[in-house]
Amino acid sequence: MKRIFFLVLVFQASLAVSQKIVMVGLGKKNATPPFELSGTVFSGATGEKLIGANVVIERQSLGTSTDAEGKYVFSLYPGVYEIKVTVIGYKPMIKKINLFGPGTTNFPLSERIYELDEVVLQSNSSDSKISNKEIGTEVLSISSIKTLPLIGGEVNILNSLTLLPGVSTQGEASGGFNVRGGSTDQNLILLGGATLYNPYHLFGFFSGFNASIVRDVSLHKGAIPARYGGRASSVVAVSYKKGNFKQREGDVTIGTTASKFSIRGPIIEDKLAFMAAGRVAYPNWVIQRAGDPDIANSTANFYDGNLVFNYAINEKNSLEYSLYGSSDAFRFPSSVENQWKNVAQVLKWNAELSEKLFFDLSFIQSDYTSNLIDDTPESGFNLERFIGHKEFNLNLSFSPNAQNEVEIGGQVKLLENGQGKLISGNSTAFGTQEIDTENGREYGVYLQHELDVTRKIGLSYGMRYSLFSPQGPGIINEYDPTQSRSLATIVSSRRFGNETIQTYDGLEPRAALTVQMSPSSSVKLGYSKIYQYIHLITNTTSISPTDSWKLSDPFIEPQIATQYSVGLFKNFFNNRIETSVEGFYKDLENIPAYKDGANLFLNPNLETELTTASGRAYGMEFFLNKPIGRAYGWISYTYSRSLRTIANEFEEEIINDGEEFPANIDRPHNISTVFNYRFGSGIVFSGVFNYSTGSPFTLPEGKFLYNGQELGFFDRRNNFRAPDTHRLDLSLQFHFSSKKKIWSGLWNFSVYNIYGRKNPFSVFFQDFPGVSPQAYKLTVVGSPFPSLSYELTF
Repeated sequence: MKRIFFLVLVFQASLAVSQKIVMVGLGKKNATPPFELSGTVFSGATGEKLIGANVVIERQSLGTSTDAEGKYVFSLYPGVYEIKVTVIGYKPMIKKINLFGPGTTNFPLSERIYELDEVVLQSNSSDSKISNKEIGTEVLSISSIKTLPLIGGEVNILNSLTLLPGVSTQGEASGGFNVRGGSTDQNLILLGGATLYNPYHLFGFFSGFNASIVRDVSLHKGAIPARYGGRASSVVAVSYKKGNFKQREGDVTIGTTASKFSIRGPIIEDKLAFMAAGRVAYPNWVIQRAGDPDIANSTANFYDGNLVFNYAINEKNSLEYSLYGSSDAFRFPSSVENQWKNVAQVLKWNAELSEKLFFDLSFIQSDYTSNLIDDTPESGFNLERFIGHKEFNLNLSFSPNAQNEVEIGGQVKLLENGQGKLISGNSTAFGTQEIDTENGREYGVYLQHELDVTRKIGLSYGMRYSLFSPQGPGIINEYDPTQSRSLATIVSSRRFGNETIQTYDGLEPRAALTVQMSPSSSVKLGYSKIYQYIHLITNTTSISPTDSWKLSDPFIEPQIATQYSVGLFKNFFNNRIETSVEGFYKDLENIPAYKDGANLFLNPNLETELTTASGRAYGMEFFLNKPIGRAYGWISYTYSRSLRTIANEFEEEIINDGEEFPANIDRPHNISTVFNYRFGSGIVFSGVFNYSTGSPFTLPEGKFLYNGQELGFFDRRNNFRAPDTHRLDLSLQFHFSSKKKIWSGLWNFSVYNIYGRKNPFSVFFQDFPGVSPQAYKLTVVGSPFPSLSYELTF
C-alpha cells in the first residue's frame, strides 16, 4: 500500500512538472480539509504590494481581492485549481496548483507598458461594487485623476472627489468640500495615515498633495469602518506609492504654475527603498487674472515636499517612515499676509505574526500653523494659531478563513490647540494678547468583522468606543444657568491645573449588509454613528487660514452624526457599464453655530458667541460609469438637502424663530459629467462639466434709522441664494515619442472655465445711503484660463 501511494505521488509530481502545476501543501501532516491557501500579489519589478488585485479561481464561483498588504486567502479542499490574478496596469497571471494541504503561493506581476489604455475610476476589479461589503465607498486611482483637466498644469486630487456623487464643492476655487450634507470640518483627511488640518494650497486652487507620489485616494462616506473616528461625515485616505526595491525611477513635470519632481529607488536592493518628491509654485501670473483688483494685485507662493523610506526587515516584518511638509504665503495689496504650514510624519511597523494574524503599529505627528501678518510700521501685528497632533495606533487583523476577517485595535490622540496669539509689531500699540492653549486627549478602541454569511450575503459590522477629555491648564467660567451665556452672566471662574476638565464618551456602531441578487446586481444597507470632538469655528463656507479650531469643552459638546443609507448597484454588458442609486438620511446633533452679531476673532470667551444647532441631511445619489473603451467616463447627479434648526432655551439663541432653515452648505442639485476619448497613439481628450445650485447667504431685508444712522434689518438667516454655478473644463493629453528621451514625455494642455462663466466665489452686500442694500458677487476666475504641463518619466 505504501508503494502504491508513493507511485501516485511520483505520478502527480511528474504530471505537475509537465503541466507546470505548482504543488502546495505537499507533506503537511495533521491538517484536515478545507485547507487555507494564501499568498501575496506584488509587482515583480519593484516589490510593491498590490492592493485590490482580483484573485479568481477559474471555472468556479470563487474570487476575492487583496488587502492593504497585497494578501489574499481561500479555504479549499484538495484538488487541482487554476488561479487567475488581474489588476489594473499589470499583466494577468495564471497559476495551476495542486493542493495537498495548507500553504502559500505568491504572484509577482509584470507591468503593462500600455497602462493608459486601462484607465478606470475604480482601482480594483470591475464588479467590486457589486460583491464587496462596503456602501458609500469610492476609490480613485491616480491614473484616472491625472487624465482630468488641470488648472495651472497641476492635478488637484481633492477637488477630483467633488466629481463623485454625494460630494459638493464649497464654491468656485475655494478650499474644502462637503459630503452628504456635512460641513468641511467633518471630513478627516489622511495622507499616509497622518491627519492634515488644511490640505490645500492657494485657498483651494491646488491640493496639498504631489500627485507623483500618490497611489490612490479612498473616500468613505457611508458605513465608515470602525478603525476611523473623530470626524462625522467622511474619511479621505490618500495612500503613498511604495519605494522601488529593484531600480531607480522617477518623473519631472514642468507646468505653467508649478513644477515638481519625484524619484524612487533602492538604497539597499530588496531591503531598503526610498521615495522623494518636491513641488514649487509660481502662481502670481494666475492671480493677476482674477476679476477682483484686490486679488489681482496680490502675490503668492507655495511649496511642498515628501520623503518616504521602506525597510524590509524580513519576509514578515517591514517598517515605513514618511515625512511631509508644506508652506504657503499669500500677500494682499494692503500689506497683510497669510501664511500656513503643515508638517506631518508617520512611523509604521507592519508584521505578519502567522499566516492568519497580522498587525500594524504606527506613531504619527502632525502640526499645522497659520499666521496673519500685517507689517504696516504703525499698526503691524502677527496673529498665530497652531494645532499639534500626536497619535498612536495599534491594529490587529485576523483571518481565520476566507469567509471571515476580524480587525481589533486602539488609538490614542494628544491634541494641543493654540487658539490665537496676537503680537503687536509696535510695542506702543496693543502689546500681546493670547488665548489659553487648549489640550485634549482622545481615546478609541474598535472591533470590525467582515463576514461572508453565504456566497450571496456579506456583512460588515463594527463597534467603536471613543472617549475625549479636555485637559488643563485653563480657566473655565461658570455662567448663570437662567440666562444666555455672556460676559454679563459670568458667576465665577475656576482655574484648572494639569487635570481633566470634562469627559465625553460614546459608542459608535457601524454596519453594512450586502445582498447579491445576481452576479451583476446587489442591494446594500448601511448604518453608522460617529462622535466628533474638534470643530472649525467660522462664519464662512470655505476653509481659510484664519479660521479657528475649537476642542469640545464643558460648553461645546461633541458633534454626533447618525446616518442611514441604502443602495442599489447594477452592472450591464459584462461590467462595461456600472450604475448605482444610493439614498441617505443623516441626523446631526450639537453643531456649533454663532449668535447674531457674534464676534469670533480672538475671543477668549468664545462660548458667549456660540449656540448649538441640530440638523438633518438627506438625499439621493445617481451614478453611471463606463470605465473602459475608447470613450469612457462617468455621470453623477446628487439631490441633497442640509438643514439646520436653532431653537434653544434663550431668546438670544433662537434663529429664524426656531424654524428649520438651509445651512450655508445646502446646494440641492449637483451634476458632474466626466468624458474621455482615446484617439490612439497616446492622445486623450477629456472634458468635465459641473453644475450646482447656489449656496444660501444672508442679505438684509431693508434698512431703518436709529439715532440718525441707517442700519441694515436682518429678518432671516440664509434668506437668499447665490446664483447657480456651472463650468466646463477641457484638456488634451498627448505623448510624443522621440529618439531623444527628453522629448518623449506626456504633454497636457487644459483650459479651465472654457466659456468664461463668472461663478461667485463669495456674495456680499454694500450699503449706499437712500437705497436698499444691494448684493454683489466676487468672481475669482471669470474668464478662460489655459495651462500647459510637460511630464518626463525615467
